[in-house]
Amino acid sequence: MQQPKETKTKLLDVAEKLFAQKGIDATSLRNIISEAGVNLAAIHYHFGSKNALILEVVARRVQPINEERFRRLKECENNNLTGPELLEGLIRAFLEPLIRVKVETPDRVQYTHRILMQLQFGSGQLLESVFHLFDENIKRFFAAFTKALPDLSPAELSLRFRFMVGTIHMIVVEPPIKKLSMFSEMSKLQPDILMEQIVSFLVAGFGSESPKPQTGVNNK
Repeated sequence: MQQPKETKTKLLDVAEKLFAQKGIDATSLRNIISEAGVNLAAIHYHFGSKNALILEVVARRVQPINEERFRRLKECENNNLTGPELLEGLIRAFLEPLIRVKVETPDRVQYTHRILMQLQFGSGQLLESVFHLFDENIKRFFAAFTKALPDLSPAELSLRFRFMVGTIHMIVVEPPIKKLSMFSEMSKLQPDILMEQIVSFLVAGFGSESPKPQTGVNNK
């Protein structure tokens, strides 16, 4: 007989897979309990509702990454890094925990990404609760990048931060067109080499000078 903790883990594993493969809307609680081999009472006992189940499916993948990012961020702060060293340290602190999960458990990253992509087109309390999982992470890192790059305006820094998130997104998620040569060549890189390539790219991007307004351009 399964223990309550084992039952909960089984439900989370099954729900994660079905939400990613079939879609959240197309997956009912009965689909989940049927594949998990438990009764309906178990899912209500552990989660209470489908929305609560979705939130916990996402949270159990996101929170460990957040915790590791915060640990590394604190190391940067405690080491009193400045200038380029601080910038590189912050980028590594934000990037490496996710890349490590991507290398060690690629299916988890793909499943979580697919679920988040579905949720971003929704609305209401569930969407707010899911994105609240990222709020503190983004705020703390943005504040740290602000200290590292004081000459950038908040708007410029926000844009470059989004460039970083977009770059990471393109690396960790499964490309929609796998046969494109650019994606197949990238997959040949060893994880440590790939990491250094991304860090080098992002350090250069974050640290570049602010572009000067072009003169004589018609901005109508």
